[in-house]
Amino acid sequence: MPRLLAALSAIAMVIATLTSASATVASAPINVKWQATSIVRLTLTPNYNAGYGSIPAVFGAQPAPTHGADAPAVGSGAIDFGTLLAGDTYIYRYAVHLNVFTNSSTGFNLYGEGAADFFNQTDSTSTPISQTVFYVHSAATGDANTGFTPGLPFQKTTAAVAGGGSFATPPTITYGSYPAPVASSGLSTADFYYDYQMHVPPTATSGAYFVWIVYTVVPQ
Repeated sequence: MPRLLAALSAIAMVIATLTSASATVASAPINVKWQATSIVRLTLTPNYNAGYGSIPAVFGAQPAPTHGADAPAVGSGAIDFGTLLAGDTYIYRYAVHLNVFTNSSTGFNLYGEGAADFFNQTDSTSTPISQTVFYVHSAATGDANTGFTPGLPFQKTTAAVAGGGSFATPPTITYGSYPAPVASSGLSTADFYYDYQMHVPPTATSGAYFVWIVYTVVPQ
């Protein structure tokens, strides 16, 4: 039962502190300088719309989406593709909605990476995430992506990872330098909608797979 887990990285400071730099006596002109701490708020909603779930790559009429038990309801759970067949490709509609809010006047970069490769808990083998798990731009509603829609591969991070070694333990990634962003915006607030796509290798062994996808927002 492949399960794709969407996780948030450590969120940057969410407190705005305003401090007066200097002020003269009351009878003279007052000069005040305010310094504001950066605000970054990242909200991730999995399975964000009705009709979420996995669809095999087929031509013509698309089957109804299905999902595994770890995707129990809209807005909750993991991105659980359910039971897949080796060698096949699947699209998972309405996988994640990311809402970003910052107080940056120059926008921000959004990073998304795998904390590890796609790991089989049953026999401890893995497949490269960059060959297996892809993201596809979607929308809030009206998702018409299929298994044949071109996607972009997630990369396994080269940064330091803490945690994430099990389905129950979300990881964090600590960056010394940042990779190429999955998205950028010149605005202070933006929404991003993604489907996930699974290219199951023909040589994949049977078992229960998972990987954590970690998203990080950095103001420009």
